[in-house]
Amino acid sequence: MLKVMTKENFLPYTKPSINQIDIHEVTKALNSNYLTRGPLVEAFESAVAHYCQVKYAVAFSSGTSALMGAYFAANLRQQDSLLTTPNSFVATAGAAVQRGTTPVFLDIDCSSGNMDLQQLKYNLARPSSRGRLCVAPVHFAGIPVDMQKIDQAIQNPETVVIEDAAHALGSTYFTGEKVGSCRWSDMTIFSFHAAKTITTGEGGMVTTNSEDFYRRLKLFRNNGIEREGPYLQGEAAPWYYEVQHLTGNYNFTELQAALGLSQMARLDTFVEKRRQLMKAYRALLKEIPHLHLFAEDFDAYTAYHLCVVQINFNAYKTTRTQVMNRLRERMIGTQVHYIPIYKHPYFINLCGDISAYFPKMEAYYSQALSLPLYYDLQLEEVEKVVNTLKKALQGR
Repeated sequence: MLKVMTKENFLPYTKPSINQIDIHEVTKALNSNYLTRGPLVEAFESAVAHYCQVKYAVAFSSGTSALMGAYFAANLRQQDSLLTTPNSFVATAGAAVQRGTTPVFLDIDCSSGNMDLQQLKYNLARPSSRGRLCVAPVHFAGIPVDMQKIDQAIQNPETVVIEDAAHALGSTYFTGEKVGSCRWSDMTIFSFHAAKTITTGEGGMVTTNSEDFYRRLKLFRNNGIEREGPYLQGEAAPWYYEVQHLTGNYNFTELQAALGLSQMARLDTFVEKRRQLMKAYRALLKEIPHLHLFAEDFDAYTAYHLCVVQINFNAYKTTRTQVMNRLRERMIGTQVHYIPIYKHPYFINLCGDISAYFPKMEAYYSQALSLPLYYDLQLEEVEKVVNTLKKALQGR
């Protein structure tokens, strides 16, 4: 007898955790005098800044707009180049390309899915007749990049470092500081999309220790509008403002901030539960041949956003699509993170077919599969996922 797929018995690859306190706080915000750009937004920014031990935090309407704001604050231009990974959502590179900046992709490190730092070191050492370099490492799945090594490899003081930590709120560097503290970077971006460890539905944040970047981030967020006296070209007045750049409206609402503040109170609980789930996955998945995970060495530093396994589907004489369909028939959702950015039609038109330059990314992409991972997932459900995966790989 076929099972009917319902929200109750289907295990998605991700799901936000919303409780009654979250709902109560959002309802309170709805009944307040502000719906956007109010005191809750400032309180949420302060909460994230305090958690990350960083001076400034600026909230944005999405992780993508946070990246756009960071690249604007860094004043990336056409003659500049962005060194980044192809193993990310398109916005990491796309937000820079929109500014005319040239993307330079680097292959990945097989142990983490993150940027290959040896390739980065080589590219940083190469002489360039073009403009500045911007390094945009991605903390993939929440696994932290060794930012101290990046800092040590940079030779030009004009090089800008912007961390894409969309996956990594709650992770720590190997030196002990929180990702987002900007100890080894100029700015860090976070995402609060519904799939992330904490959510505001959509939303993003940029952290920095630079007052200049902080001011430019706020300019970008609100249509390039400046109201502060020292930065005005005209005479300051209570009603007066100046549009100094054409940007857009990327403001964060009070409703998002209310949810974000409520979720921040549970962030460490969310992180710990995800680590427990990953530990259970590791123990159970060891029994499956032709399958491996990223290195266990990173677990103590990682706020896991994704549970990515790599499977040699050819060894099972099956395909990833067939396995995903079999799992879905058995009420288990999966996903692939990520299609390499350079494989998307836009980037093929921009860069040509450059797949051959990324053997490690290509090998990873052919085997990657993201299994369910979220706060409300139970340990017995992890066991169900693994047992069902075994059967799906065997064609059952």
